[in-house]
Amino acid sequence: MCDCMTALASRAVAPGARADVRCRAHGGSNAVPRKTAVVGAGFAGVALAFELLEGANARGTALDVTLIDARGIAGGASGVAAGLLHPYTPRGKVIWRGREGVAAAKRLISLAVKAEDALDVVLNARCDDADGGWRDSVGRNTGERRNDAVARAPGIVRPARSAKQGVDFRRAFNARRVADIEAFKDDDDDGATCLTTAETLALCPGLVFTEDVLEAEARADDVGCAGALYMPRGVVVDAPRYLSALWDACSIVASRGVAGTRAMFRTATVDNVEALYDEFDDVCLCCGAAVHALVNADDVPVQLQGGHVLVMKPDDGALTTGILGTTYVAPLGTSRAMVGPTKEYDATVEDARRAGVADRASTRGARAESALRDLALRAYAPTSAWDVVQLKYGVRANPPRSPAGALPLAGRTKTRAGGRRRPWFVAGLGARGLVYHALLARWVADAMLDDDITAIPEDVRRDSAP
Repeated sequence: MCDCMTALASRAVAPGARADVRCRAHGGSNAVPRKTAVVGAGFAGVALAFELLEGANARGTALDVTLIDARGIAGGASGVAAGLLHPYTPRGKVIWRGREGVAAAKRLISLAVKAEDALDVVLNARCDDADGGWRDSVGRNTGERRNDAVARAPGIVRPARSAKQGVDFRRAFNARRVADIEAFKDDDDDGATCLTTAETLALCPGLVFTEDVLEAEARADDVGCAGALYMPRGVVVDAPRYLSALWDACSIVASRGVAGTRAMFRTATVDNVEALYDEFDDVCLCCGAAVHALVNADDVPVQLQGGHVLVMKPDDGALTTGILGTTYVAPLGTSRAMVGPTKEYDATVEDARRAGVADRASTRGARAESALRDLALRAYAPTSAWDVVQLKYGVRANPPRSPAGALPLAGRTKTRAGGRRRPWFVAGLGARGLVYHALLARWVADAMLDDDITAIPEDVRRDSAP
């Protein structure tokens, strides 16, 4: 067992202890560490904590990072995410920096898996939390189904739901191939291709196509109509498990830093950013839909959208490939699949605070479950025989449209917290949090560590000084 694993084992949180996870590095330096607070333990927050610690280690500087969230790791919208990792629009085009984002996300996923495996060797006091929640006796969200993978690469398929979409798939596929045939064949490419309806049905038995798709495919005109866009290297990620494992990786990275480097989780509600500067040198807000409770909406212009999802128990081996669409079906291992979402545009910050497992017996819960059952049936008919395990709810923060699409936001707020420093923020990941979280974390970590906001690309950078 390596020294850092031994060190972590000696710091295992005892049952009944405070739910802070700490890891202090060893070394002889007397440097006073810079103290940084990251508010929000979803995709953006946990990834940023990791990149800050890794970046500080690379620079040989001490950094004390505290990750703060009242609901634990993945307690908000990130914990309700489908976890389908791919770089494509519904028309089959590659989104802004999509492949770069997928590569960065895969890197963090790989490191998270290795960290979880390493800590499983030395920390036996793990719980198996049936709803992906928090256990104070362990000190972190350990997720569920620990014998299943954090992430799998079974492939992802986006069936054509109309003839127009099938034609768009063909056109986008042909355009990528003609534009740069060598890049298209490169090993770094995800190998996305078009499938016929028959090929799609072989991957997803029971899928139903509309008549216009079948008729357009049969015509076989110049462009053609695809039955689906298929991403054979598409990854399905168990978001709560992944983020918990990535926090494990933060602890390991902190243990390898210079003296004073530390990673700590704090279960707390942040109501006032100004008060954080009494304790911390830097603050970054990564709290998704709750960001408007802390800063002006003009500083971080995101729109809130709520949504329910169903966690279902599929028949054994019924589906292994992820299905994309207005309604997705994401198989999370052999025992669960996530189906959703509903789209609820009247969400508020208060709604965001109640993210997590919803009450199926309530009027709102029953209505959402009924709607999701109908959506699931239309997306993938075999779901009609699947049992519902849970109903979950989350609120995501959608960014404004830009010429390059709906891009996330990162930078500094316009206004200062109590007349002091302007907080950093990462926001507006919307439906693409899994694609962009690792890239954003790397850019913002570099910006914070070097106090250089130009490390964040202009397309997503926000820095309107007051």
